[in-house]
Amino acid sequence: MYFPVGWPKYIKQPYNELREPCHIVASCDRMLFAIVSEEEISIWYCKPAVQIVSYTQTEKTLSVYGKFCKAEWRPDSSALAIVTSNCYVVLFKVDLDISVPNHHCLYVTTENRSQSYLNDGHSSTEGNSIPAIKLTLTKHVQLSSNITCCLSIREELAIALQNGYITRIHWSGGENTKASVCLKDLSVSADMLQSRGTKLTVEDGYVTHIEYSPIIGGYCIVLSSGKAVLMMSLSARGNDSNCSGVWATDMTDAVCQAVNHRYRIISYGCAGAYGVIYSINEVEGILEASHKLQVSCKNFPDMKSTVGAVTCMRWTPDGTALAMAWKKGGFALWSVFGSLLVCTVGGDYSFTKDYLRLFPPSVKSMEWGLEGYHLWMIGTIENENGDTGQYTTVDKTEIIQLQFVKSSLTVNPCMTNHEHVFLQGEDKLYLNTGDITSKSSQYGGSESHILVGSKQWQIIPISHSYLASNWPIRYSCVDKAGQCVAVAGKTGIAHYALFNRKWKLFGNETQERDMVVSGGIAWWKDFICVACYNIIGHRDEIRCYPRESKLDNTFANIQKVPSQVLLINIFKDTLLLFCVDSHVMIFNLERSNTQSNASIEITKVQEVGLSSYIPHPVCVTGVVLTSLRMDATAPLVAGQKSSQSTKDTDNLLMNVAGKLLVFQRDRSGPQIKQREKSSPHKQKPLPFTSPSVVATNVENLWTSPKSIAGKVQLTEALWLSCGWQGMKVWLPLYPKNETQAQNFMSRRIMLPFRADIYPLAVLFEEAVILGVASDASMLRYSNSSSYCHTTRNLHDLPYCSIERTSQLYLHHILKQLLKRNLGVQALELARCCTELSYFSHVLELLLHEVLEAEATSKEPIPDPLLPRVVAFIQEFPEYLQTFVQCARKTEVALWPHLFTTVGNPKDLFEECLISGRLETAASYLIILQNLEKSIASRQHATLLLDSAVENKHWELAQDLVRFLKAIDPNDADASPPLALYMAKVHSGSYISSPTMNSTDCDPFTFSSVSNVSRIRSSSVTADTAVRDSQTDKIKLHHTKSDNHMSVKRPSPRPVQNNSATDQVYIDSLLCRHARKLLSTNRLQDLGNFAANIKDFQLVAWLKKERLRCAKVEDFVSALRDLHHQFEWPLPVLSLSAFQKLQRKAFSSSSLASTTLEEDMKNLSINTSNTLMSCNNDDKDTRKKSLPMNNSFISNDTSDDVMLKPQMAKTDDSSVTTLEVSDSSSLLGDFDFLMDSNSSIDSLTPELELLSQEIISKGPEQSDLELRYMLQVMLEGGCLEWALIIAIVLRDSSAVIRTINTASMTDTPLEIVARMREGISYLELWSDTECVGYKPFLHVIRGQIHVLTKISEQAPPTLKLNADLDDTPISVEEGNLSPGAMSIHSTEIHGDSPPILEHQKQNECVLS
Repeated sequence: MYFPVGWPKYIKQPYNELREPCHIVASCDRMLFAIVSEEEISIWYCKPAVQIVSYTQTEKTLSVYGKFCKAEWRPDSSALAIVTSNCYVVLFKVDLDISVPNHHCLYVTTENRSQSYLNDGHSSTEGNSIPAIKLTLTKHVQLSSNITCCLSIREELAIALQNGYITRIHWSGGENTKASVCLKDLSVSADMLQSRGTKLTVEDGYVTHIEYSPIIGGYCIVLSSGKAVLMMSLSARGNDSNCSGVWATDMTDAVCQAVNHRYRIISYGCAGAYGVIYSINEVEGILEASHKLQVSCKNFPDMKSTVGAVTCMRWTPDGTALAMAWKKGGFALWSVFGSLLVCTVGGDYSFTKDYLRLFPPSVKSMEWGLEGYHLWMIGTIENENGDTGQYTTVDKTEIIQLQFVKSSLTVNPCMTNHEHVFLQGEDKLYLNTGDITSKSSQYGGSESHILVGSKQWQIIPISHSYLASNWPIRYSCVDKAGQCVAVAGKTGIAHYALFNRKWKLFGNETQERDMVVSGGIAWWKDFICVACYNIIGHRDEIRCYPRESKLDNTFANIQKVPSQVLLINIFKDTLLLFCVDSHVMIFNLERSNTQSNASIEITKVQEVGLSSYIPHPVCVTGVVLTSLRMDATAPLVAGQKSSQSTKDTDNLLMNVAGKLLVFQRDRSGPQIKQREKSSPHKQKPLPFTSPSVVATNVENLWTSPKSIAGKVQLTEALWLSCGWQGMKVWLPLYPKNETQAQNFMSRRIMLPFRADIYPLAVLFEEAVILGVASDASMLRYSNSSSYCHTTRNLHDLPYCSIERTSQLYLHHILKQLLKRNLGVQALELARCCTELSYFSHVLELLLHEVLEAEATSKEPIPDPLLPRVVAFIQEFPEYLQTFVQCARKTEVALWPHLFTTVGNPKDLFEECLISGRLETAASYLIILQNLEKSIASRQHATLLLDSAVENKHWELAQDLVRFLKAIDPNDADASPPLALYMAKVHSGSYISSPTMNSTDCDPFTFSSVSNVSRIRSSSVTADTAVRDSQTDKIKLHHTKSDNHMSVKRPSPRPVQNNSATDQVYIDSLLCRHARKLLSTNRLQDLGNFAANIKDFQLVAWLKKERLRCAKVEDFVSALRDLHHQFEWPLPVLSLSAFQKLQRKAFSSSSLASTTLEEDMKNLSINTSNTLMSCNNDDKDTRKKSLPMNNSFISNDTSDDVMLKPQMAKTDDSSVTTLEVSDSSSLLGDFDFLMDSNSSIDSLTPELELLSQEIISKGPEQSDLELRYMLQVMLEGGCLEWALIIAIVLRDSSAVIRTINTASMTDTPLEIVARMREGISYLELWSDTECVGYKPFLHVIRGQIHVLTKISEQAPPTLKLNADLDDTPISVEEGNLSPGAMSIHSTEIHGDSPPILEHQKQNECVLS
């Protein structure tokens, strides 16, 4: 709730050894602070922290009274009592010094100037003024024994003496002997129900601390023996002489105490460096311990010796947080029910130079400032001797002031404040809005939940004009959209809009000063609802101010209420008030737009008295109306109307001192119709039943204002923050069959779970809680400033900052449901959250938490939860990813426990390969590396590499190559780093689930993989025999490209060194994959493969393979495949142009067939059939890419020839369809366009026109890729592929370049022959299927003669030895790259027997 922020402040004070402060106490309104030193008492103002007046003893009074020890204020701040060391109580009168001019003000703060001392009596008094105060010693009272402590009770002082008496004296100086109590006469029992008790003895000691709580009903005292007693008066008149007491159970080392009146609890600080919270058990009548306040610091396991005993404890003014300080230094802040908010022991708050120094130093006394924004502390600082470099034992006492911000929920727990992380400071507001403000500049935008990932604070400085006269800020609230905020200070209100960054204040300052907000402030739509007290009218009111209008009472709707309002809340269109008379009032809010300015109508609906259920109105910390169904009513189906009205279904939740009560509507009695003149048939609202206790130790509660059909479990749940117990959720359970009676199952279940952060907001749909954490940065303070005294050095100061934090809670709820055998409800809850981007992380957290708990348990678990969790996770498609990510983030020693339940990782790896989850399989490969031998890891990696290349996962393929290189060949047969006892692991059947895209898996980089070094020692013994004997497992199969012949053939060469063998193996894998790609005409995949696999040299490999896998047997299929892979369009001709071209050119071609002429005649009979350009398979796609417009189509014949590429396809279709069906037209899948703009006189100009204007290219990226591959093929000597690429590009210059390369280099005649035959086959193919290629093939036709001449330069039979060695190449050697082949060639022994084999001669048969 409270979080420190900024730098701590050291208050400057006059330095004197006898004037070092020892005690501080605040007045009731916390505007004045009395600081006590041994010979002086001074009065300080809260803000600014300045000294107003001081009283110093003379030598005479010092010898009589003794040293000042402690002080106590009168409730009205008109007097001050000082306790001295010589058994005296000195009374001072505190009143205004009328002798000071300027309206009796010592200081006046103005807007235009800083603090200044004004002596002019006619000066302005704008802003806050610091009054001039004088101290007058009125009386002194001498008592019989030393005074241990004192307490102000109304008009008297209770003084505890060392002789065991508690006496009472009046502020006037008289002693009330009738109210005095002697501890020897006090009867103390173990509980309040026993009639007899035991008397206190001398061993019990005397009173060291005493506090009075009228709400608890007695005195809370701490004895010098360490025991604690709650003393209650038995007299009806409150006469303390007749008292009894009850022991604090098991309390033996109490040192100090602090009473929380609002929550009715007592906190005790103990000598063991911890605190204990006690509460009254009203059933048994005992004072029992609720929880402990103990810090478990990792750096300081022995906190008692590090920090010492607890010396001081103070509750915040609103009672929501407790400050605790230790004797040796250090400070902690706890929430009301034991959640640790801040601790300065360890971390960046303290540091070690020669020894530990804690911040703050040893605290003697502390006190909270006004509204809890400051914490005043008196600490002793150890001085450092700069000359010797050693630390001395000289102590210096300083006044330290810490600044705090607090959650708006501490004082104004309205509904909208629960939906945002909203903090308020003394002069600024902190709002975590994410990207809401940047979405739109208009008000009323949809609510956003970017809050999950955004940690940015929107800091809103409060208007100085309002703050100057209304400090401090007491209430604040934010609207539902997070766009507008409102604040209330000492008087009046002000509101701010984030979209225009402007404050809106009262124009009439008189109206601002005449209104004091007493019960809170809340937003309803664009209205501000305020519970206030009208100073002029002396009445309590409810006011609603419209945001758009001026802030003036003229535009406000005012509703009178009979008593003071303590709490205000909004639920939908209902205004809820809780008043000081313990009555709850319900109003209906309705917007009225009849007037020019927006107004609101407030109608009272119901008033309920709850005084019999509330011990005191102050104890009510929250009141909420909710639509949560507490009975057995099933949720309404969409479209179904409820028989009851909305307000009749609302239930009332009330937090009474941490005890959550629910008041349900009473539907048992008949509904009484309330006859009214305006609405005679209006029904009277249903009354509330007696309350039921839902939970205890409740600090905050959250309910969703709306219910979403898809997430009923989350939006219909009640969320509770319970301090040290973490969080609790009251979850609804809806069985599937609502018709059957479910008597055995409750409709709601309370599930607790641990919260690592302090929750301030709950995002119901996102399953996330938001909170705030405080962090400190230690910076060295330079003492060269003139501020510091020359004889003292301040030790290092921590700078405190706040950070918004978040935590997932879904896995905690799923775990609790599975633990209670509610798997069906857990599955329904999880399925409604599968669309969350971090759902897979939720499953991983669930598995990891259960695994850690059960695998590290020292005791056997009779009913383990892990099998249920694994079965639950297998219901989702992310289960394979969840298992491996949990394993990789878990200690290796826990892997046997995990894989015994989830299954053999080898089986899971194969399942990933089958389902195509290659990224997940890569993660399993790391697991298998530590469980199997290196040779098995190599086999798994080879399988995965095959799949990665086949599925074009190039980055993964490169990582796998690096992984294979990292495997040490020396460890091929060695035991794995961690051998698991896998006999119990059964392959088991897995629940079928839809496949998951590989993009959903986190990529893994193998570059940092270490085989052994990252595995810590494990006690698990290796049992490889058991693992190897598992013949029933599914064995790894060879890949499709594996050469089984090479396995059987023994190597003719001796064993190579390890690095060479490893390189040969990797190169053989890469060459095998490259051969597979090139043999299937996957040229684009081959380019991507070579570009991503850094170790593969494509050009050198092509030079070696140009007569093997790089040769092209079918030019037509290769051409079609390139068009398909690179999305390159095929050229087309119009029908009329084709007919003209046929008559002039194709008739003389030796490749023209009579069938072509007959078909063309048949096609020319009916010109309307020329628009049939695509087959049935591609007709729909063609319509999408090129709509048939009649303006582009003509039935007239044309003499023009036009090439037209296929139009660009959508992402779901290929650019071209190359398959020709039997029912398709003669020209295949092409469009025919008519054009009659020009005539053709000769063939050559026509072809030039076609080549210059009509050829259309494909995508630019494809063009770059094709030209790059063309260059690579030319460099590699693969002229067949280079020729095909040049034809696809329809680049005649590239064709000529390829032919010239064949003529100028030592090109085998086999390649020349295939190039010649390939062009011939392409001409034939263009005649029958793709006429669009005819013009270009006609252009390059002359290159056929060039190829013929090249072949004629050599005899018909030619021995091709340009690239083939005499030594035969085995299948294994054919898989090697040139680098690996060089390794082989250099290591062949000269004395090895020659291998005789018949030398084949290659014959080139030219067509």
